[in-house]
Amino acid sequence: MKRAKKQRPQKKNQKSRREKKTTPTTNLPFEQPAPDIQQSLEIAVTHHIAGRRDVAEGIYRQILQIDPNQPATLHLLGLLAHQSGNHDAAVELVGKALAIAPNFAEAHATLAGTLHTLGRIEEAEVSYRKSLSLKPDQPEALRNFGNLLRESGKLEDAIDNFRKAVAINPNSDEYHFILGKALMDLDKKQQAWVHLRLAVALNPENFLSWTSLSVCLEGLTFSSVDDSLLHDLKRILEHPTIRPNNVFPPTFSAICSHSNYLKALKLMEDGASYEDIAETFSAISLFLQLLALCSFHGVEIERLLTSLRHSLLQNTIAGNTGEKGLGFSSALALQCFTNEYVYDETDEETQAVAGLQDDIAAMLEKNDDVPPSFIAALGSYRALYKFPWAGKLAKRDWTGPINDVIQRQILEPMEEIELRSDIPCLTPIQNEVSQSVRDQYEENPFPRWIKTSTRTIAHPIDVDLRSPGFDFDLGDYETPQNPEILIAGCGTGQHSIFVSSRFANSQVLAVDLSLASLAYAKRKTKEYGITNIDYAQADIVELGGLDRRFDLIESAGVLHHLGDPVAGWRVLVGLLKSGGLMRIGLYSDIARQDIVNARSLIAQKGYSASLKDMRQCRKDIIAMAEAGDAKMQTLCNSGDFFSSSECRDLIFHVQEYRFTVPQIQSALEELGLDFVGFELEDDVAVNKINKLSPDGNAKNSTALWHEFEIENPATFRSMYQFWCRKR
Repeated sequence: MKRAKKQRPQKKNQKSRREKKTTPTTNLPFEQPAPDIQQSLEIAVTHHIAGRRDVAEGIYRQILQIDPNQPATLHLLGLLAHQSGNHDAAVELVGKALAIAPNFAEAHATLAGTLHTLGRIEEAEVSYRKSLSLKPDQPEALRNFGNLLRESGKLEDAIDNFRKAVAINPNSDEYHFILGKALMDLDKKQQAWVHLRLAVALNPENFLSWTSLSVCLEGLTFSSVDDSLLHDLKRILEHPTIRPNNVFPPTFSAICSHSNYLKALKLMEDGASYEDIAETFSAISLFLQLLALCSFHGVEIERLLTSLRHSLLQNTIAGNTGEKGLGFSSALALQCFTNEYVYDETDEETQAVAGLQDDIAAMLEKNDDVPPSFIAALGSYRALYKFPWAGKLAKRDWTGPINDVIQRQILEPMEEIELRSDIPCLTPIQNEVSQSVRDQYEENPFPRWIKTSTRTIAHPIDVDLRSPGFDFDLGDYETPQNPEILIAGCGTGQHSIFVSSRFANSQVLAVDLSLASLAYAKRKTKEYGITNIDYAQADIVELGGLDRRFDLIESAGVLHHLGDPVAGWRVLVGLLKSGGLMRIGLYSDIARQDIVNARSLIAQKGYSASLKDMRQCRKDIIAMAEAGDAKMQTLCNSGDFFSSSECRDLIFHVQEYRFTVPQIQSALEELGLDFVGFELEDDVAVNKINKLSPDGNAKNSTALWHEFEIENPATFRSMYQFWCRKR
């Protein structure tokens, strides 16, 4: 039986989602009160603005005892009641003020905001229009009316109000932010980009603005670049809330328009030396930064980097050990290590690399200097930490860009090897499928990442999920004071690190099958200075005996790799406290038909998951895509196609199960879970589905989501990610 939904009481001093801060004013369109009353009113307003509401209320009521028909005081007392959550009293008090002063624009705006909070949308719209007809230059009223119109689906009208608010107060980061978000709703990302850039420039501390800027950036392409854009893109890549992989395509499009990038391409075309080409690329700091932060996506850039890597190898073997292009060469070595050497390699290169590694070993044996260019060249083809002489190389004093290669390719992997012994094992791993999955991730920890997104401010779970962008109906749910969270299948730590920074006062247990993945996660967690995560090795199917219960369990991209996903899900439900929340990620059968085709190709040709076979399979897929195969073209547009661990996870996985929304709904019913909602960054999709239901609750209907996905099959391209609650 489903839990009856209760009206969640408004906590004192907690603003409603719809309520926005309104500044009290005594600038009135009617006769001013007597001087002594005016003085008392100004004192009360000072207390009101400072948040001393009890003091302000006492003075307001004293004034009304002297003059009960004082419209300014009635309005301000009504405003205070609205801000305190006593909305019915606010309607009554502001109504009295308007009965005395019907042209009181600010009072009409306060009444509109209160009616909006009470869900009396049509009445609120009438009051907003009346207020703005009396006084058009009210930025707060324009903002609040715009929010109402946006929620009602009247996006063009909402944007018009937001534009007016920005014109009145162009230095408000909030107004630029809400205008940018509304423009994104209409898929006007170029215009949204302008305002979101201004929002972060005006208030760099607001992580919501940075997150929205990142999401907006993902849909852009730049055909020209200037210093201002380069500066902003660099800041975006460095910001803690941004995951570089997500913004790679637009950032790289800007790099491609850089004069030095075009110059380097011309040098390549003219047959210039590798050092001249590398030196030119090295002058683009954003290019080097991006190479170091994430794997590059795209067939053309892969071909370019593969060609440059070959030139670097030839140049090194020829004895050209100059360092003028070392910045790019080192960044290339970092890039190849991050994508786990997914680039194709000729037999000639294989032989040359073998000779190069022997040369370096001989230099170390003789205690000779090793040219940094040798390290960059070898590191572009092989992971340095795997060589027996890696420790000896790392102990030497290195400066400049090659030091980053030593750090990334030797010191960090060696630290992970040491950390493995500190990770406890909570369960046996005896299930045959679990053993196969573990072996895959021991060979290819998934994914190899450098920088992930975190929250700069943590919130209680319920506050986060009720915030704009999610707006989930959680019924009577309230966050425990110190929530216990389980991450079931944490991989290399991106998920656990984000969750630990997202939810306030949380303690996280993160488990995974793979020790290699857990060691990577533990190293990165230490690097980020996070102390509220414990890591352990465990098999989900064996976790039922764990003597611990959790307030929140997250398992994204994991259950569909079990032999019986629903059985594993049932184990997790058993570990969840009554009324607790779950966030689950499952593959969509509708969205992954290109993956199905690729897996069929792999089976048909008998490819193994070896690096050699993976490279050949990728060549086949690229050839089919360029010959016009639409599903293979979609695959080649996936960022996961361009690194070994991600490509293996994408199309070579030893175990994969795909779901449909009706199957998810059936599982929810079987497991005693209530669907809360899908977690989507695509506001356009959410706005579209909301139009399918007259009551505005379409986003909570799995049946309507299924219809929507059939019409929009790419909606859940990565996976279904949704929230549910235990009954």
